[in-house]
Formats: sequence, structure tokens, C-alpha cells
Amino acid sequence: MTHETLILSTLDSLFVLHGVNAEVDASAIARRIGTSPTRVAEALLHLEGKGLVDATKARLTLAGLSAAAAFAAHREMKAHAA
Repeated sequence: MTHETLILSTLDSLFVLHGVNAEVDASAIARRIGTSPTRVAEALLHLEGKGLVDATKARLTLAGLSAAAAFAAHREMKAHAA
């Protein structure tokens, strides 16, 4: 998994898991995307540096919610087009 894919998958997983009221932490995200909790923790810190995530709480910021929703909509649109 590339660094970019890890970042986008982490952002998307936060959006999806919070949407279903699941317990969200680095381990839950790692299980969902098939990587280690350490790599997810690094991705969370990267996203926090961009202002999209509160890494300590594994929560999207308002800007992160907007970005994740746009990414999810794009993903859905691509899935329906295929």
C-alpha cells in the first residue's frame, strides 16, 4: 500500500466507521484497510498536520469531514460508472 493510498484509506475509514457509530481507533482502522496500527497512527498524524483529523481522538475535524465526504462521493460515483 502506497503512502497516498494509506492516507486516503485512513480518511475514508474514519468517515465510514464514525458513520456507523463503530469504535474508532488505529487498530480498528488498520483491520479495515489491512495494515498495521503503527502505519495508521502515522497516517493519522499526517492528516492531523493537514488539519483534517484530531489524531489523539481518531476524529475528523470539520475540514476532514468535508474532505472525507467528497472523497466518498467520488468513490461512489466511480463505482456506479463502472
